[in-house]
Amino acid sequence: MYTGLKLSELILSETKIPMGAEQIWAYAVEKGYDKQCGVSGKTPWRTLQAQMYVNIRDRSDSKFVQVSSKPPMFGLKDLTYVRNIEPKEKSTKFRERDLHPLLVAYLDGDQRFKGHTKTIHHENSTKSKKNSEKWMHPDLVSVHFPFEDLDGDTVELARNCGQSSTTLYSFEMKISITGSNVREYFFQAVSNSSWANEGYLVALEYSEEALEQLSRLCPSFGIGAIRLNVSDVHQSEVLISASEREFLDFGIIDDLLVINHDFKNFIRSINDSMKTQRIIKTDYDIVMSDEDLNEYLAQKNISI
Repeated sequence: MYTGLKLSELILSETKIPMGAEQIWAYAVEKGYDKQCGVSGKTPWRTLQAQMYVNIRDRSDSKFVQVSSKPPMFGLKDLTYVRNIEPKEKSTKFRERDLHPLLVAYLDGDQRFKGHTKTIHHENSTKSKKNSEKWMHPDLVSVHFPFEDLDGDTVELARNCGQSSTTLYSFEMKISITGSNVREYFFQAVSNSSWANEGYLVALEYSEEALEQLSRLCPSFGIGAIRLNVSDVHQSEVLISASEREFLDFGIIDDLLVINHDFKNFIRSINDSMKTQRIIKTDYDIVMSDEDLNEYLAQKNISI
């Protein structure tokens, strides 16, 4: 029978990536370890988190370390946490951020999203701990406004009734997702999207092993997966749909807009647009035409 600390240690040693307490418990359920653990209740992950907090605070020989505070992420002291790199045979000359215009164009034209999208520059943030930004900052954020679909009176009625069909999206961008990096990338998406209505992991390529793991992980956390199509961005597809959260996490939103100017401007633009019922397109990333996008892809040598 595992104690909460032994269970957390086992899972962190298996995954070899920083994890939040809820992620640790979800992994335990997936592997069946929860049935061998004495921790119970409606929110057992809160017990795990409290036990790790106390263990780190009170024991100098604690095996655990808190990697970040917002969101709370834990690891093991004897492990070195670094980003997984792409396999050498899949090395590319373009960066993840070079893929942003593809996603921007896709979200703008797809009826599922009809989103106005903005890149969040992590490097411009005030950072409390080294590398903590990769567990908190989304790569891109997007919004769909109700007044693009509904009559103004309907929008006003919804607002007066305390309801809104404004949808906020969060996206974690990657080039290639494989069996070796899928868990780290997935849990980045989980951490970075917890504030939004919907969160997605986005990539050009997914290995079969990665998709198999995502088919189990995504439903547990409500995260979706999108595959970008380089040949025709409008043929990009949602491989796994995200679960829509009815309520935004305003605490995390407040933390993000305090530390990141891009995110603060994103939220301000949404507020302004909801007041005026007008969208200021210059507040968002430029949506390239198909012709400009093809030239951009050639210039950046983006292909799979």
